[in-house]
Amino acid sequence: ARVQDVFRAELDDEDLEIGPDTSQKNLKPWDSLAHIRLVSGIESEFDIQLSLSEIEQMTSVRQFVQLIEGRSR
Repeated sequence: ARVQDVFRAELDDEDLEIGPDTSQKNLKPWDSLAHIRLVSGIESEFDIQLSLSEIEQMTSVRQFVQLIEGRSR
């Protein structure tokens, strides 16, 4: 739910519904600029810092969630 809130805020769409299979390929507003905003929003929301290689690899909601879960252990 927190990841969805970040996506809604950063993509400026309060009705946006995302799932694990949501990715850059199937979510039109998720362009390169939006990607930076999403990364920034995720870092702020979960108080984590992503490396450049992690940022480049994040192409789906599932990957964001897996990374967040890995960091919170």
